[in-house]
Amino acid sequence: MKNKIIRSISSLNIKFILMNVISVLIIVLGIYGIMSFFNENTIVGKINHFNSSFVKVQSYVNKRDKSCEEYLEKVAELNDVNIVVIDRNGQILLKSKNIKEDKLNVENLVKYFHREYEDGNFYQWYDITIDNQTEKLVIWNKQPIRFSENTMLCILMIPVIIAMLLTFFLTNRKVKYIKTIAKGATEFSSGNLDYRINKKGMDELGFLAESMNNMAEKLKENIEKERAQEKFRTELITNVSHDLRTPLTSLIAYLQLVENEKTTEDNRKKYISISIEKAYKLKQLIDDLFEYSKLECDGIALEKNEANVIEILEQSIGELFIEAQKRNMNFKKEFENNKVILSVDSSKLGRVFENLLSNAVKYGVEGTEVYVNLKKNDEYVTITFENEITEEISEDTLMLFDRFYRGDKSRNSKASGSGLGLAISKSIIELHDGEIWAECKNNIFKVYVKIFNN
Repeated sequence: MKNKIIRSISSLNIKFILMNVISVLIIVLGIYGIMSFFNENTIVGKINHFNSSFVKVQSYVNKRDKSCEEYLEKVAELNDVNIVVIDRNGQILLKSKNIKEDKLNVENLVKYFHREYEDGNFYQWYDITIDNQTEKLVIWNKQPIRFSENTMLCILMIPVIIAMLLTFFLTNRKVKYIKTIAKGATEFSSGNLDYRINKKGMDELGFLAESMNNMAEKLKENIEKERAQEKFRTELITNVSHDLRTPLTSLIAYLQLVENEKTTEDNRKKYISISIEKAYKLKQLIDDLFEYSKLECDGIALEKNEANVIEILEQSIGELFIEAQKRNMNFKKEFENNKVILSVDSSKLGRVFENLLSNAVKYGVEGTEVYVNLKKNDEYVTITFENEITEEISEDTLMLFDRFYRGDKSRNSKASGSGLGLAISKSIIELHDGEIWAECKNNIFKVYVKIFNN
């Protein structure tokens, strides 16, 4: 909800609306401020100024004589105004300097009271007592403030210009950012998918930049994935050709011996038995290749169900019991729980356990123990397979889970199997969002399988 509000506030539409509103407010408030300023100077300011002059005159001028007129002239001069005292007919009784008239038009004074007169002056009158008679004290400005239409137009254009500059500044920033985004699009289209557009703001342009960066990242990942798959296909063809050639060549040779008329019956039976064994190994290799290729190409979906991992382990150990007995090896089990329920693909997880136990029996030191441990906490289950080996292979630990890798490095026929068992196991565990890795120290080889709880 909070992100929605932020996005709404940051929207380009909202920004442009706000920009227009602010511009209009600047213009309106600017004009209002200017008009208020001049209004203050032409009306309120003048009234206050005239009131001040009136107070001074009222304090000392109370009769029609020369001294009062001189004082009135001083006040008028100090305040830069014209002052006269008139009777009800408009006849001037006292006046400041530079006033030539002897009479004022009372009707016009009433008409333009608190307003600007036709001559550009502003008039204000007050009651004043002269020789015990109530007369009128009239005050007006000496030099009327006048502004030409051009001057007023220039002054009123100030807020408009400010609003236009603000609009230009904000719009120019967005235009520059649009050019930055366009440059990024050009870089992406030219194949430079490592280029990134700097995200600015939370408006549509910012999200557009982020989306384009995400698009470039996805394209890069897809291209790398396609290249990896292409490399996988190339390596698969190469390795399949190599791994199939040896047993096929051997199988053909034995079949030719079987076909040879000079071969004795006992040898023929022996060669047929060897040929069948080679054919089974060839079938195992092809099956492993097929399963691994499906795993690598996301061609297999897990069929998960609630299963007891202990039972899957026990079943796998039971299937390898005879092979272990042939090499005088025993399984030592240590399970913290008798029942560990996880959501797994029982069949494929059993394949992993069989691969690991088979390797432990096949490559372990004859007459030793194979230890299988299981520990569980609130987050995950860890299963370890431990056995003693003849040669330390710590330098190859990371490579053990690569396809077609065998620890003897020579890839000779003495190491039976396809070389895909651990690679298949790794793919299956990763499909379960788990982890698998190996450690080797002092000829003790350990494989760890970590499966997270449901």
